[in-house]
Amino acid sequence: MNLELVFEPFQYAFMVRAFLGVSLVALVAAAVGTFVVLKGLAFMGDAIAHTAFTGIALGLLIGISIHLSALVFALFTALGVVVLTRVSRVKDDTALAIIFTGVFALGIVLLSTSPSFVGDLNSLLLGSVLAIQPGEIAVIAGFALFVLAVLGLFFRRFVLVFFDPLGAEAAGFPAVAFQTLFLALIAAAIVVSIRAVGVVLVVALLITPAATAGLITKELKRQMALSSVFGLASSIFGLYLSYFFGAPPGATVVLVATSLFVVVLALQALRRTGGKA
Repeated sequence: MNLELVFEPFQYAFMVRAFLGVSLVALVAAAVGTFVVLKGLAFMGDAIAHTAFTGIALGLLIGISIHLSALVFALFTALGVVVLTRVSRVKDDTALAIIFTGVFALGIVLLSTSPSFVGDLNSLLLGSVLAIQPGEIAVIAGFALFVLAVLGLFFRRFVLVFFDPLGAEAAGFPAVAFQTLFLALIAAAIVVSIRAVGVVLVVALLITPAATAGLITKELKRQMALSSVFGLASSIFGLYLSYFFGAPPGATVVLVATSLFVVVLALQALRRTGGKA
């Protein structure tokens, strides 16, 4: 391999920031995404990502940090589901659908009031990784460190609460509090990913590497490690392809992640077929 081609993108500062930003996003998304996949919370992730759209719209309209406003709406979605299911007989998926569609509709109404923001919102919906600024790298790193620190600090409690809720309650753990905390981590992971791959594609980066790792192993820590590997590989290879072929970077990263899933799925199917033969 020609080393000049390998290092060519790094002669540009914006590409260095892109590689760094997407790599950080991939790591935090992989860690949280493993739990999301194992617990079947993909729809929750999708809903949080779309309600974050409303936060972005409001942030642009009133001139505050879009990360802060997106996080507020993402947390509202996550916590709203918990509250609504506790105070009513509404099921989780129904409560999520009610909040998701209502908040997303609000975002569309806000967007319609200021057409001048359409370009900015499009870049955040579809991703604008090549436009990441040094200050945004610091924000992404801060979010990533926070999410990974909380996940590491309460890892065993999260495992107990999610996979043995009856045992957790018997042991005196506040199961609802830890479930709510983890939903907040999902919200933070999604918000930090928005700048890199956009609201529309962020769920794929959260879900696909973890699902790919799940095809190989069911052991939680190994699955998280493999998910990180697949996420980083998708991010790095996707940015290289985007750079040399002029493809949209966020979408290319997701396509690489999807391709890895298909390849691993095919290899697993061939392996099973070979074993039966």
